[in-house]
Amino acid sequence: MALDKKVKYGYSVGHIFNDLCASMWFTYLLVYLQYVLQLDRGLSGFLLFLGQVADAVSTPLIAMQSDRGCAFGSYGRKKSWHVIGTICVVLSFPFIFIVCWVCFGSLGQGYVLMIGVMICLFQFGWAAVQVSHLALIPDLTDVEAERDELNILRYVFDVCSDMLVYLVAWMAFSKSRTVEEKTAIGPEDAGKFQTITISVMIVGSVFSVIFHVFTPERSGRWTAEEEREVLSTETVDEVRASTAAGAEEEEATARPIGQLGLPDFRMHWRDWMNEPQFYKVMLLYANARLVANLANIYMPIFLQESVHARESMIALIPLCMSLSGVGASFLLKGMRKFIGKKACVVVGIVIGLVAATVSALPWMPEWALYCLSVLWGVSGSLLIVLSLAFTSDIIGVRTESSSFVYGSLCFGDKIVNGLAVFLIQELTRTACLGPDCSNYYRHVMSLGIFIPLMLCFIAMCLISRERLGHTRKLAKAYKEREESSGSNGSSESSEILLSTNTNLGYGTVTKV
Repeated sequence: MALDKKVKYGYSVGHIFNDLCASMWFTYLLVYLQYVLQLDRGLSGFLLFLGQVADAVSTPLIAMQSDRGCAFGSYGRKKSWHVIGTICVVLSFPFIFIVCWVCFGSLGQGYVLMIGVMICLFQFGWAAVQVSHLALIPDLTDVEAERDELNILRYVFDVCSDMLVYLVAWMAFSKSRTVEEKTAIGPEDAGKFQTITISVMIVGSVFSVIFHVFTPERSGRWTAEEEREVLSTETVDEVRASTAAGAEEEEATARPIGQLGLPDFRMHWRDWMNEPQFYKVMLLYANARLVANLANIYMPIFLQESVHARESMIALIPLCMSLSGVGASFLLKGMRKFIGKKACVVVGIVIGLVAATVSALPWMPEWALYCLSVLWGVSGSLLIVLSLAFTSDIIGVRTESSSFVYGSLCFGDKIVNGLAVFLIQELTRTACLGPDCSNYYRHVMSLGIFIPLMLCFIAMCLISRERLGHTRKLAKAYKEREESSGSNGSSESSEILLSTNTNLGYGTVTKV
C-alpha cells in the first residue's frame, strides 16, 4: 500500500529543526567564533571538533537504545527519541549563537567552557533527532522507490532549510550598512546572529510539531501476522533499467525478499559489524558528508580571507549553493532512470572535482563565485542523497536494527568531519603567513576537498559490483534452506532457484 501524502510530507519536515541548526552550525560557527567572539582559530576549530565528537559518541548509543526500546508508553521508540532530542536542542542552541557580553566579560575563559557544555548538549539532541528520523524510513515503507522518495524529500527540505537561514542572514547582514561599505564581520554583528538564531528556533519548533502530528510509528516490532503479510506479497510492481552507455543497474520497486520463509532471520548489530557492504557504504557516506560540509564551512571564510568579498556575500553564495542543491535533487529522479544511482554518484564526483579545480584559481570575478557555488551545491546534493539511498538499500526490510546502521554511519561521518576541521584550523598556525590566510583557505577549498572526492570514487568502485541488501547472513540462510530442501529442489524452494537472467537485488527479484 502506497504511503499517504500527509505521511510523506509530515515525515519529510521532521528534520527541518535539525537542518536549520546544522546550517547555522556548519556555515557560521567558525565565522561567529573567529570574527564576532574573536577567539583563536585553533580554539574555534577545537569547539567545532568537540561538538562533532559529542555527536559521534551520542549517535550509536542513541541508535542502540532506539532499537531496543525506551519509548514514551505506546508512542513509539523513534518518535520518543525525536522528542528528547528536540527538547535538548531548544534548551542549548540559543546559548551557542546568542552572545551575552556581560557574561563574556566577567567569565572570560569560563564563558568559552559554558559554550562547550552547551555544544555537547546540543549535539546530543541533534544526534537523537537525526538517528530517530532516519531510522523511521524503513519502518514507514518496504518499497525501495518510496524509501528513495522519502530520502529525496527529506533532502529537499534540508536544502530549503539552508535557504531560509541564508535568506534571513542576507537580510540581517544587508540591513545596517550599504553592501559595498562593509567587507569584514566583527563583534558589532552579534545582533545579526541573534536575529538568525531566534528565527531558526521559531520555524524549527513549528515543523517539529507538524512531524509528530502526521507521522505514525509502530509501537513495537512487527507482529508475526504483519511479517507473513509482507512475505506473501508476490508481485513486482516496477523494474527500472538504465540505458545510455549500456550500464545495467537494478532500480526496481517490488516486494521485499526479506526473510522468504525464514521467520527467525534478523540482522543484529553484531551481524552488521561483520558485513563488508556496511563498511563500503560508510566510506561513501562519510566522505560525501565531508565534501558537502567542508564546502559549507569554509566557503564563508574563503570569501572573507581569500576573495575579500563584501559582507552580504557570505549569505548570498551559500544561498546559491542551496538553490542549486534543490535543483539537483529534483533532477536526480530523472537521472536515475537513465543512468542508475551508481552512475549518478560518479556524476556528482566529477562535478565536485571541477569545483575544486576552479577554487584553486588565484582570482575570480563575482560571477565566477556564483558559478562555483552552483557546482559545489550540485555535487554535495547528489552525493548526500545517493549515499543515504544506498544506506536504505543495505537495510532492506531489516528495520529492527536500522537505527544502529544509521547511527554507525553518522558516527563515522562526525568523527571524520570533526578531525578534518580541527586539523585544518590547527594548520593555520604554520601554513598561514601571520594573519594572512588567503592562500591557505584557497588550498582548503581545492586540494582539501579533492581528497574526500577521490575517496568517494574509491568507495563507488568497491560498491559498483555489489548487490546491496544481499548480506552474508541472508546468503547463508538461503544456502541452508536450499540444502535442507534437497539437491533436486522442490516446489516450496523454487523461489530461490533463479534462472540465469534473473538478478537478486535489494528487496526485489528482477529480470535483467
